[in-house]
Amino acid sequence: MSEMTQEETLRLADELVGQALKETETRCAILAQFIAQCDRAGAHTSAWSEALRELHELHNRRRGLIRRRSLIQEALDCPVGEPPTDAPLPPTPIRTVAPPQHQVQIQARRRRS
Repeated sequence: MSEMTQEETLRLADELVGQALKETETRCAILAQFIAQCDRAGAHTSAWSEALRELHELHNRRRGLIRRRSLIQEALDCPVGEPPTDAPLPPTPIRTVAPPQHQVQIQARRRRS
């Protein structure tokens, strides 16, 4: 069995990250559809809350996969044996802390006629 070259390894990594990205985006689409259906029906249940949580986690995973794929592409674009260009790193995005979200359940009293 022959040893993989660095470029082959990077291409394989790119394929695997691409596949994981497609799977993550597919799951995000399914959850978004479920959440939208619940919103239309006004059914903010525990399943709806769990879907929101999972969608948030998947968005974080997607961001990480996109960043990983970008780094792999940079490595593929850089010829073997040559150091990467000395371009400055992009600034770190300023993240504001979002206030925690709370689920509120409201029960309406029925009027007796």
